[in-house]
Order: sequence, then C-alpha cells, then structure tokens
Amino acid sequence: MDLPVGLGGVTLVIAAIVWLIIFVPGYTQRAQLKATTSLMRKEAREVNRNRVLTDHDRLARLLATQRGFSVLFALFLLGLIAAAMSAAVDSSFWFLAAAAGVFSTLSLLVSRAAASQAQAIAKRLHKSRQDVRSSAARARARSREWSPNPLPEPLAKRSNLLEEKPVADVIDISKPRRVLASKDIDEILARRRAI
Repeated sequence: MDLPVGLGGVTLVIAAIVWLIIFVPGYTQRAQLKATTSLMRKEAREVNRNRVLTDHDRLARLLATQRGFSVLFALFLLGLIAAAMSAAVDSSFWFLAAAAGVFSTLSLLVSRAAASQAQAIAKRLHKSRQDVRSSAARARARSREWSPNPLPEPLAKRSNLLEEKPVADVIDISKPRRVLASKDIDEILARRRAI
C-alpha cells in the first residue's frame, strides 16, 4: 500500500488539533477546580479558626486530649518498664528509663488536668439541662387546666346572611325527556360501528 509522504504530517497536525480542542480545556478546568477547592478549604479553616467554641466543643476536645494522653501514659509506662528491665542488665539504659518515667508522669498530669476541666464543663452542662427541664416541668404543671376548643358560630345565629341573598327562580320541568326504544338504540349503535 503506497501512502503519500505528507500523510504523516497531516496526521500529526490533526492529532495536535484534537489535543488542543479536547485535552487542554480539561486541564484548565481541572486547574480551576483545584484552585477553587483549595480556596474553599482555606476559607473553611479560617471560619473554624474564628468560630467561638461552645461548651460541647470544648468538652469533646478535652475528652479527646484526655484519651490521647492516657494512651501516651500507657506507652511511656511500658517503655519505662522495658528500659528498667534493660537497665538491670546494662547500666546505660537508666537514662532512657528516667526519660520514660518523666514523660509518663507528664502525660498522666496532662490527662488528669484535661479530665478535671472536662468534668467541670460536664457538670455545668448537666446543671443547665436540669434547670431547663425543671422550668419546663413547672410551666407544664401550671397550665394543666383544660380549656375547650373554640367552636364556630352556629348557623342559626347567622340566618340573616341567608335571607339577604337573592334566591333564583325555580322553573318546573313539565316535559320529561324522551326515552329511547331498543330499536332506536340499535340504529345508533349500527351507525357508530359503521364509522
């Protein structure tokens, strides 16, 4: 099969045009999407940073701090025990055991401080909930009397409204409608079938 020499160049130009038409706009849109996403994340971080913490948020953070430092205390305590056992064999591990002891003590103190603050906040939240519940119970106890639902006004009292409207004339229908015989009905049906 003999192909002309310029066909490869034409194919390359067509591929470049397809590349410019299809793929380049996708890259620019992807870049815009990434820029928008990063901007939104920055704004969300800024909003979270400037937000005033509620008591529930502070309580959740303090509980997370307490749990994290409790885990650190357990890990440093295990490290202290391992370093103390190693120090019994080799005296160079006493420094490591002392450092693990200091860090375990500090993590225990931080955990206890977070727990005491969390307990104070939890007591305050519980007291406020109980105050709201007791005030709601008092309000409900005061209004336990029954009050009837308001009923609409009877029609008998509004009879003057009915009299004011003009009444339509009543026309007597003296001629009854024509009753079709079965022969007439058959003719009508035959005409309809013919259509």
